[in-house]
Amino acid sequence: MKIWNSLDDVPAKTGQTVVSLGCFDGVHRGHQLLLARLLNAAETNAAKSVVVTFDPLPAQLLYPETAPLAVMALEDRLAALKVEGVDAVLVIRYTRDVAAQAAEVFVEKVFVKTLHAAAVVVGEDCRFGHGRAGNIETLRAAGLRWSFDVSVLGDRTAGGTEGRRYSSTWVREALSSGDVGIAEQILGRPHRIRMEVTRAAGSWRTKARAVQGMLPASGDYAGWARVGSGERIPAIIRIPGRASLATDITVELQMPADRYAEKSPGMSRNIFFDFSSTS
Repeated sequence: MKIWNSLDDVPAKTGQTVVSLGCFDGVHRGHQLLLARLLNAAETNAAKSVVVTFDPLPAQLLYPETAPLAVMALEDRLAALKVEGVDAVLVIRYTRDVAAQAAEVFVEKVFVKTLHAAAVVVGEDCRFGHGRAGNIETLRAAGLRWSFDVSVLGDRTAGGTEGRRYSSTWVREALSSGDVGIAEQILGRPHRIRMEVTRAAGSWRTKARAVQGMLPASGDYAGWARVGSGERIPAIIRIPGRASLATDITVELQMPADRYAEKSPGMSRNIFFDFSSTS
């Protein structure tokens, strides 16, 4: 999968594409249905499938005090999109200038002139552009002008359970209540966070910081950790009631000391932790 971090990264000879636009936070089962439609449309049009997404998430820039936490780190968002089989992802750095851009200008600049879109595939709640004024009708009008098709995945076909459609909001609610099992059902895989850990001398418990991804409610959770590029390790993560993205948490690795990848105490390593739904 190609990753383009700006419009300038997109090769001039990319050819026609089929595009989907959104935050894709969580890349949950609803997103996966949308991506399946994207891939099908790309095959029909003999074009590349491209996801256009944003970093940071728009709400985090525009409403930092009230914006919901990101379900997952950008690195994991990209990894999940790769698993779904997308050809390329265009990550647009979300700035005030991007936020101020009129929806019609965004479509022309990104979909038409940069990606040469033959079709656009979105959910019916799609909103974009200045003041979130862009919507399905904006896309359809642009499609008539610039000759691309628009395919819309309706809420009733976006999947779900118990009368509720899959959504990032539902994932956050499940994590906030500590129900990582429900979160896994919505995501279609275990919830994952990334962090930095520093091993204390004489202990296989590690202090974690710089957490990326949403922490569930306080408690002890079983799961799997991967330290650096090493193997998956059974682990327990302890999240205190005061935990936040800036607060230390504890990860206890369930393995013999001689198998730990880092021998020197005090040295930081990057890890990710997958929460087990059976904890």
